[in-house]
Order: sequence, then C-alpha cells, then structure tokens
Amino acid sequence: MKRGLLFILFVVALLGCKVKEKKPVETAAKEITPAKVDKPIVNSVVGKYNYIDSTTAKVFIKANITLLGNRMSLAKLNESFRVQWSLQTDFGIREKISTGKVAFTPEFARELGDAYVLSFDIPRSKDYTGGILLVEFIHPASGTKYSYDLAIDFSAKRTSSRYEIYKGVDESIPDFTPYVYEGQPFVIKSILPSQNPLYLIRYRNLSKPALSPMSGTKRTPESEFEIAETIDIKDREVLTLDQGMYVLTSNPEDVKDGYGFLVVPERYPRDTNPETLKEALVYMSTSKEMEGTGTYESGKDAMDMYFLQLAKGDQELARKIIRGYYKRVEEANEFFTTYKEGWKTDKGMVYIIMGPPARVQRNRTREVWMYSQNRNTSEIIYTFYKKPNVFTEQNYELVRYPEYSAFWYPYVESWRTGKAAE
Repeated sequence: MKRGLLFILFVVALLGCKVKEKKPVETAAKEITPAKVDKPIVNSVVGKYNYIDSTTAKVFIKANITLLGNRMSLAKLNESFRVQWSLQTDFGIREKISTGKVAFTPEFARELGDAYVLSFDIPRSKDYTGGILLVEFIHPASGTKYSYDLAIDFSAKRTSSRYEIYKGVDESIPDFTPYVYEGQPFVIKSILPSQNPLYLIRYRNLSKPALSPMSGTKRTPESEFEIAETIDIKDREVLTLDQGMYVLTSNPEDVKDGYGFLVVPERYPRDTNPETLKEALVYMSTSKEMEGTGTYESGKDAMDMYFLQLAKGDQELARKIIRGYYKRVEEANEFFTTYKEGWKTDKGMVYIIMGPPARVQRNRTREVWMYSQNRNTSEIIYTFYKKPNVFTEQNYELVRYPEYSAFWYPYVESWRTGKAAE
C-alpha cells in the first residue's frame, strides 16, 4: 500500500519680498521625511499569581517582545516601554482599586528563554473578593499600547492561588507551561514555605473529544476521569510522575479546591501516537468513517487509508491535509491544555476547524470569538462561558446551537477537500 504521511512632504513658501529693487531670494524646496520609528511587537503575554500571605499577592507576567523579528535586550526594553498596572473591579470598568508601575529592570524583570518575566506585588483589597489586573505595555515613540488582563481571586480558595509548579526548588519563577513532562523533575511550592499537607490524586484519563457545536448532549467533567491513586506530597518536594491527569488538593476527600494538570509524553504538544492521532479526526469525519478506522490492526494503517480515501488516492493532497490539520491539533494543545488535552476542549475544537478568531471579547464570565465573513454575511460568533469545575478554574464551555450547522459543515468540508490546509 502506498504510504507517505504527509507555515511632510513639506514645501517652504517662497518669500517674494522686494526691498529697494533687490531680487527676491529663492529658497529651494526641501522634502522633510519624519524619522522612521521601528515598533516593537508584543507577540504574547501570559500571567500567573500566587498569594504571599493574607495581605499580598505576587504577580508574574511573561512577555515575548521582538523588534524587527529579533529578541530585545532588557536595557532596550526598559528604554522603549513604560509598564503600568491597575487593579479594577471588573472587565471594562474604570474604577480602580490600586495602581502601580514596573519596569524592565533587574528589580522586576528576569530573562526566561526567549521571553522576559516581570514580577511584582499587589496588595489585597479589603473591600473586594476579586478584581481584574490590567497590565499595559506603552511604547511612547510609536504611540502604541498593548494590554493584558488577569482575573485575581482574593478569596484564595483554590490551591492554584497558593501553590504553583516550578522546575526546581531554587527557582523563583513558576513554570508557565500548562503541563508537566513525564519523568521530568519538578516541585510544587508556595511563595513562603508551608507545612500544610498536600495531596496529588492521579486519575485515569478517559476524556473524550468535545461535542459538536450543534449537540444538545450534556457531559460532566467528573464522568471522564477515574481515581487511580492518592499520593501524599510536601511543599518543595522534588517529584517525577508518570503520564496521566493529576489534581493537587489540600483535601483528598473533597477536591473542589483542586488544581488539575496533565503529565504528558516528551513530544507534547505534538502527538505522534497513531491511536490518539486517529481519535482527533472526529471533528472532520462522519460517524461511519470513524467506525471504519477501528477495523485496522494498527492506527497507522487506519490513518493512511483514511487520508488516501479522503484525497481519492492523491498522496500530495493527503499529505497537505495531514500537515495542516495536525498543525492545528498541536496548536490547540499548546494554547488550551488544562486538565485535559487542548484539542479535546471546546475552544480547541473550534480553533482546529475555524482557525484563530478575528476578534475576541472577554469579561469575567465569558469569552466571545468572532470570525469575519464576506460583506454579504454577518460575523460567525462563538460564545464560551467560564464554568469552573473541580479540576480547574479555566474551564470554558461553548454555548451550542443547532443553527451553527450552516457555518460549521462548510468549514469541515474545506478540511476534507484540502482547501483549509492551503
């Protein structure tokens, strides 16, 4: 069987003054071009926070900023940007609880790979149980401002607001990767040493792909996992774990304060397991086609035949579809992994089929993705409501409608014909 698996203008006026028959002085026209300002690009910003004590939280903001595609030095960043923060009562509301400034200086900033992490303290509010931290990166030379917001929960009920994953005991910056690699040493610790008991509950990951945007079926997160074991751990203890889903909790009898995370194979977010690669085809396949992939002895044979049949024997087209589709799967894993693989989440499903949204609107309870259409068609809008569960605060569920079929299926078909991969 044939195989092959298959990125101003300004002009000076002539002053014709006649004085005692003297000829006017002619001044040559000059072209004055404004100085070009090379504008740095803030490629990505992500944030975390942990409580130091009952009065203060420490915030970590990781920013990847480049100039003309090149990484900027700490001194250049400090020269180019003003960074300020404000704690507001809610999204879009200008009432400020507290404000402050930080800078790309050794006092606040530290290099982390190809990015920098800013860390600073914010006071706990006595009058609010939560707030929205707004961080603004201002580039005065170009008049550009980049903003990032992070919801802060002052109640500190979740374990994740008191403990974070670090690569080592002596590390002062938490790990921003939303998963842990199998066999890789790491520690779970609070800002200040703690003697409080901690537990890791390992679950068998039985999670399924997201339901279609048109589905009326409901599914509870707890039904997709089974407890395998409970492990007693200590703050700052060096850990290495096998693959699976784990929940960090201070109460193994009631994990509602839980902090769920995945332990994944070394090549994640890329998936090289034919069986799970086959499972991810569900978003672009019919039920009959998915059943057909189960008739082969190996996942590789099933995938080879699936894509060759889809491409009607055109191996180059099959390779193009494979590359494009699984690139989206990998990106969904990178962007949306929480307590389960990113491609299995509602956001991951929409991202894989529709791609990145043209615009995003967010508030404390929901996130709205908008996709542009042509001038004769209105925007396609997907709304995700924040639905915290026992595993994470960052669980978002899509509001499903049967009417999505008018948009969804044409996009699915574009994947099946290879047009979406172009």
